[in-house]
Amino acid sequence: MKKAKKTIILSMILIIIITLIYFFFFNKEDQISYLTEKVRIGNIQRTVNTTGEISAKQIVTVGAQASGQIKKLYVSLGQSIKKGDMIADIDSTTQENDLNINKSKLESYKTQLEAKKVALVVAQKKYNREKNLLTKNATSDENLDSAHDTLATAKANVADLESLIVQTQISVNTAETNLGYTKIVAPLDGTVVSIPVEEGQTVNANQTTPTIVQVADLKLMEIKMQISEGDITKIKPGMEVIYSILSEPSKTFTGKLDTIDPGLTTLTAGNYTGTTDSSTAVYYYGNLVVPNPDGTLRIGMTTQNTIVVSNKDNVLIIPTITLNTKNGKSYVYVLEKNNTVVEKEVTIGLSDSMNTEIISGLKDGENVISAQMSNTEIVQSNNSRMRGPRL
Repeated sequence: MKKAKKTIILSMILIIIITLIYFFFFNKEDQISYLTEKVRIGNIQRTVNTTGEISAKQIVTVGAQASGQIKKLYVSLGQSIKKGDMIADIDSTTQENDLNINKSKLESYKTQLEAKKVALVVAQKKYNREKNLLTKNATSDENLDSAHDTLATAKANVADLESLIVQTQISVNTAETNLGYTKIVAPLDGTVVSIPVEEGQTVNANQTTPTIVQVADLKLMEIKMQISEGDITKIKPGMEVIYSILSEPSKTFTGKLDTIDPGLTTLTAGNYTGTTDSSTAVYYYGNLVVPNPDGTLRIGMTTQNTIVVSNKDNVLIIPTITLNTKNGKSYVYVLEKNNTVVEKEVTIGLSDSMNTEIISGLKDGENVISAQMSNTEIVQSNNSRMRGPRL
């Protein structure tokens, strides 16, 4: 009897314990926890990211205006040269022969001219004498006419030779110029960046101007940036550009955008053209001229560029993810000190990829809600992390 009574008492105690556990642990209202971000004062920038390629601001293709075999190359790739330095010699045999022939012609014409001038003097004297004799009826009209014809011929011979001398002098000057073309000299101070020819190679200037070398001034470089059609209206010359090169991504340089090409450039299958259709990407080139005193920047390098479109300092900012939009207006949810949630309308300003400027509606230090989770969701999330991924 006592044993049965004891069993009943233990059963009742167990029921009470189970009931208490249910009410305190399983029937408790599921509470909400909030993740918040503080409204703070900071700086904000709106930027456009682009890629670019480095080239020399001034690069000159030095060609040959004379045809012939390259007898000597005086420069090597990467060599620094000064304006007027010898670059190459082209075989000048043809040009020298042409010059000598024209010089010989010139001397011959000058000698002939002297003889013709003597003949002109003689003809002039004879004509004057015949004319004087005719006034005294000491000669005939036929003799005077003959003397006149001889004088006219002498004058014409002198004029012809003078014309030939002028023409031949021009030919001599041209031949001297052509001979000078066989000496290729540097047109500017710079660095040799390309030599597409070799000693012994024959070049023909009569078809297309053959390139001997390319010389560039590497102290001043130009970055050509590809700005997409969707961003081009935001970009203006004079904007700050922050750029880096792939070999030193942690090191940044700054400059000012110089110009923007007025015409579009399209990219289709890796080739750039000036026309477009529905399947092409449209870009505009922005140009940035930068100094290169230590030679860090090289032709053909790729740059990562950030163009600062606008920026504001010391303004109220919040994470953009905390913003909500309703009926064209912006709202945030603020967690007050008593753990109540208040919806506030805000006026927003500048935005970047992470943060947004708050013009009005919030104060520095307020907590805006970025996310919310129930206790059950938190427990489930923790349990999931503890179990780890399924195999």
